Amino acid sequence: MKNILKYSIFTLLMAQLVLFSACLKDDDLVTSDAKTGGLVVPGADVLPYKLGATPTLPVSIDVLAGPAVSKVEVYKQFVNSVTEDASNKILLTTIDVNNANASETVTKEFSTTYTELKAGLTIGGVALPAAENNLNIGDYWELSFVSIMPDGSKAVNGATTLVSVANAWAGKYQCTGTFTHPTAGPRAINETKTLLAIDATTCLTALGDLGSSGYDIKIKVNADNTCVVTKGITCPTDVYMTNGKTSYYDPATKKFYLFYYYIGSGGNRVIEEVYTAK
Repeated sequence: MKNILKYSIFTLLMAQLVLFSACLKDDDLVTSDAKTGGLVVPGADVLPYKLGATPTLPVSIDVLAGPAVSKVEVYKQFVNSVTEDASNKILLTTIDVNNANASETVTKEFSTTYTELKAGLTIGGVALPAAENNLNIGDYWELSFVSIMPDGSKAVNGATTLVSVANAWAGKYQCTGTFTHPTAGPRAINETKTLLAIDATTCLTALGDLGSSGYDIKIKVNADNTCVVTKGITCPTDVYMTNGKTSYYDPATKKFYLFYYYIGSGGNRVIEEVYTAK
């Protein structure tokens, strides 16, 4: 929790610093749109960059109807989540709008790759890793947007998109299955759960079905896609793998099949779950 809080505060401070310094360098158009955040609205506040599973990353923006925009410059900056050091900030790409937003909001899309995201960025004079798997879970790029007007003036947009480094399995899932109590018998599991990346091969469930308390669990995916389930951060009891059954992840269907239990009064509480990516 301390790291999450520190990350949130640092992200906010970084966003404010980036916006303030950009305003010093560029002529910000004082329009009703600019006052409320700018002429560009990102399609997402946060995009997951899943290590080993993101050959290309799609990014979208809405160029709001109003003052004509000739093009939008997209800048990138990288932040190391461990050291909290930030890289230099440079241009990633330029999107042509050709004043099309003068009559209606225009949606623009582009795709980028790790090679493009890391190019030209250094922290303390050191380039980003050649292999993306050497990044830390929780590292991120901040994409910021500058509108170029027909007369060449620039409008700095307040909203940004964070591209957060995650593992291949982070995200939302629909979880179904059965929780079997030694005396009360089985009951159905059917709920949405979120897997949070905590390292390159392990996720933490934001919700686990260990009785009515909903304790969390950790799911580690091995190289052969078999899985090991252990207790999570808030879980007060040990969790064990069910003998004779193999927990695994199926990359073809993007489903987890998990078989585990914990020991309570009167006997084992046995959980069988299927996680389907949403």
